[in-house]
Amino acid sequence: MMKVANSMLKRGMTSVHPATLLCTTRQRNFATLVMSEQFEGKLSPNLASLLSAAKELNDSQVDVLVHGDGCEAQVEEVQKYPGIGKIIVANDPALQNPYGDVVSKLAQKLVTNGGYDKVVAASSGFGKDVMPRLGGLLDVQAVTDVIEIVDGGAKFKRPVYAGNAIATVSTSDSIKLLTVRPTNFEKTEQGEAGNGYPVENADVITEGVKGSWKQNMVSKSDMADLGSAKYVVSGGRGLKNGENFEMLYNFAEVLGSQNCAVGASRAAVDAGYVPNDM
Repeated sequence: MMKVANSMLKRGMTSVHPATLLCTTRQRNFATLVMSEQFEGKLSPNLASLLSAAKELNDSQVDVLVHGDGCEAQVEEVQKYPGIGKIIVANDPALQNPYGDVVSKLAQKLVTNGGYDKVVAASSGFGKDVMPRLGGLLDVQAVTDVIEIVDGGAKFKRPVYAGNAIATVSTSDSIKLLTVRPTNFEKTEQGEAGNGYPVENADVITEGVKGSWKQNMVSKSDMADLGSAKYVVSGGRGLKNGENFEMLYNFAEVLGSQNCAVGASRAAVDAGYVPNDM
């Protein structure tokens, strides 16, 4: 590689770093890989927002990765969304409860072999676990907590300083890894019937994975998930105690438990009014 760079200099051409030459040899397509989520085999509704975000990147092809142990129900749901190129299915018992190391190795193989130049996931526990690992494997920096895509993906807006300011950022990496906040993007509506997208199977890589899933520790609630809820009713220290949060739950029930979630400020959590998972 150094010989190529030196030869270019002798011919009077502009100096190019060897690492840059290596990057340009990769055949990258204008294609986006959307990483869906699942919990206990049920597809996350976050996918509807992820597809809207992927559409704003203006790529000619948007593919969706589905994973789990028995993915038929998930594939059936994904087939109802418009604008998808193909559905990639990783079906393996190791993905019944997806562990970040396994999924990131799988995604690395798909990006490398498929030539994807953008990967999109939600700013959820799943996305925050997988994307940094994938960035390390690909040697690129992820852009996290994206709330707006500017100029077709040339720039991105994300909150900083605990949401008190909005930064506009860009990246020079040839592969863009994004985690987006689902509530900041419109949901793509499903159709009533499937679209017949081609389905491609992907091999799961478990070799070299040292960690493993042990237990899901989640709060059971009839309310919508806080990360994807249409409405959020939030309380702080002004409620004085945890018992008064019951008023927020009653209010949320009036708005509709399927579309509404109850949240709390950091101060209320630190005061012990409500648990940290809010």
